[in-house]
Amino acid sequence: MPGPDLFQIADPLTHLLGSWSLERAREATWTAARALWALRGLPDVAEEFTERLDAAVGLAGRMLLTPLPD
Repeated sequence: MPGPDLFQIADPLTHLLGSWSLERAREATWTAARALWALRGLPDVAEEFTERLDAAVGLAGRMLLTPLPD
């Protein structure tokens, strides 16, 4: 059969979606909110934590938006 195998094309997407869990995302969000609340008296640390959290969320978003190969 000519052309790429359908399973070969969909494999990266299947891996990315299989690694993501709504339950784990909610748990991570709740933990981050609790950490930010605990850091409210330490603005410098809270700001650094927020920047790192933003970077991690951005990475996860980019991973979910990984294009499939042609």
